[in-house]
Amino acid sequence: MSADNDPIGFTTHSSPRLWVLLARAAPIGVIFRRGPSKQVLLIKWNTRKDTFEIGQWFKGRVYERRCDVSPSGEFLIYFAAKQKPPMYSWSAISKPPYFTALALWPKGDCWNGGGWFIEDRKVRLNHSPLEAKLHPDFHLGRIKVVGYAEFGGEDATVWDIVRKRDGWVEAAEGKSIDRGGVRGWDFDPPQIWRRAHPKKANLCLEMAITGIGGKNVPWYQINYRVLAGDDTLIDLGRSDWVEWDHRGQLVYAKRGCLFRQNVANSSLEVAKQIADFNKLSFEETPPPSKALRW
Repeated sequence: MSADNDPIGFTTHSSPRLWVLLARAAPIGVIFRRGPSKQVLLIKWNTRKDTFEIGQWFKGRVYERRCDVSPSGEFLIYFAAKQKPPMYSWSAISKPPYFTALALWPKGDCWNGGGWFIEDRKVRLNHSPLEAKLHPDFHLGRIKVVGYAEFGGEDATVWDIVRKRDGWVEAAEGKSIDRGGVRGWDFDPPQIWRRAHPKKANLCLEMAITGIGGKNVPWYQINYRVLAGDDTLIDLGRSDWVEWDHRGQLVYAKRGCLFRQNVANSSLEVAKQIADFNKLSFEETPPPSKALRW
């Protein structure tokens, strides 16, 4: 079954792009809706009921692959940049779906940044120990920093660690080919990651990274499919994000929409659209009082 045969299609530059972080111990997802390119909206997703809480917009760049949500879904650590004074870039902890910082570490450049949760109240900060200085206007509340960046880099400094923690296994390193100038890189053969289904041993997700960078395309060009043994059960093609949810159902994002599909039954169900975030536009949203305190 190919996703190219349905009206979903693939992500285009005119559609907002969605990236989702799923909490490990609760049916909660945090959605980053990006579009236009320097506007990002946080949305909180109850994955059991498929209900959504629209949160706060941010004008700037959020590096979603250097972000993480705490196991309970209560806290978000993220890396953001405006690339202008007084603070060019920073890492922060907030309560999703709000960006308003409870703790903030100034950064100044776009190497490393962000972090990941070890436990609900323990986080590793993706800064070097020497530069990891909490802004004097903030305090850590209930959170403890238990480690710092393990190596220098960009997205891989968090994304690789979080993927492996969440059950993804790198199946093929791939080979990067420079397109030249600012056109990015192709991966030929692609870099392959796989994640087994939490309940069905013969099912797994495959993530094939075919390119990075370029014009009018997602920064990461990724094709996804569901494998049943060695056979392709569902070919999702290029997608923004694909995962197994807490119930083991397939959830994925394309063209500003979220979809759900039960693939573990003997009969393959048709994908169901559960949300369309295309028509949302920037609004100034003050944080509620609950987002301002630990």
